[in-house]
Parts: sequence; C-alpha cells; structure tokens
Amino acid sequence: MLTNTCGKVVSAVKVKSMTVNSELAEQYLSAGESLQKSGKVDEAIAQYQKLLAIQADSPIALNKIAEIYYTQQKYVEAIASCYQALRQQPNFAAAYKTIGNILQAQGKIDAAIRAYSKAIEFDPNFVEAYVNLGSMFYKQGQLDDAITYYQKSIALQPDLAVAYWNLGKSLEEQGRINEGLFYQKKALNLQPELEGRSNSVKNHTY
Repeated sequence: MLTNTCGKVVSAVKVKSMTVNSELAEQYLSAGESLQKSGKVDEAIAQYQKLLAIQADSPIALNKIAEIYYTQQKYVEAIASCYQALRQQPNFAAAYKTIGNILQAQGKIDAAIRAYSKAIEFDPNFVEAYVNLGSMFYKQGQLDDAITYYQKSIALQPDLAVAYWNLGKSLEEQGRINEGLFYQKKALNLQPELEGRSNSVKNHTY
C-alpha cells in the first residue's frame, strides 16, 4: 500500500515538473522572439539557451539561434545549429528554410533550391519557402518557375505584399509590363515601404 502511494506521489511530482518546464520553455521562447524582433540578438540567444537548458532537444530554439547567426553572417555556426535541429526533428521545415537562406547568401543557388523544396515537402503551406524558392528561380532567369511559386504563395496568403512585388517584377522581366505594374501597385498598397527598397532589391526573400 505504501509503495503504491509513493509511486503516485512520484508520478504527480514528475507531471508537475514537466508542466513547469513546459511553461518556462514557452516564456523563454516568447521572450527570445520578442528580443530577436527588436534587434537585441545577444539577449535573444540567451533566452533560447535557457530554453535549451530545460529542453535540450528543442528544434525551434536551435533554429531561432541559427536565424540570428545567419543575420550576423556567421554561416558555419548557423548551418551547425540547423543540422542540430534536424537531428532532433528530421522533418522540421523551418530549419530547411534557414539552410536555404544561408546557401543563397553564399551564392549556392542550386543548393538553396533543394533546401527550400525540402521545406515545402515537409510543410506544403510554408509561404515563406514558396516566396524564397520563387526568388531563386528568378535569380537563375527561370521566370516561369518563379511566377508559379509566387502565385502559390499568394494563394496561401493573399495579403503578402512581397509576393505581389516579386510577381510584378518577374512579369515585367518577361515584357508583361502592364501586369507587372498592376502587381507592384498592389504590393505597395499593402506595404508602402517596399517602394523605398525597390531601387536596390528586385526580388525579396524571407
């Protein structure tokens, strides 16, 4: 009887501990994302590392750290963090998208295409991966493929300004000027600040 009682107490303690850890993990993730968005990347990494201290297998935290390394152009560290995430969760689409971003930044367009395609394979509704894949085809001059992927991203998220902008630029490249201008105007209606970047960047990625 005493053994059964002790077993129940131990189980209850374990459940409570798991609940507390889960709540803490959510707090660290939320804090990290907020700091990351505000540009406080060192503080963000510290929050993600706290999360990893209680959930060492968290692919989300590992990918978030990889995203920061990517923005800092620390590509070796970023790739390593992505692969660590994929070891924990081999079908983690977000990590493949981050790998794609790193590869395209290094000028490895074919490899980036494979990474973005893998992200879409694991998450068919991954809007950002569709946009980025379209932009890789745009860079290669494969405008029909680029247009197809921009259209797919718009079908998934009809208010996505970047996708309209990229679609408009691709159509313009094909000589379909009126169609191109129509979609660029639609993009600017949704996100006016795109106009300020239009002179230096033709097609945007996430």
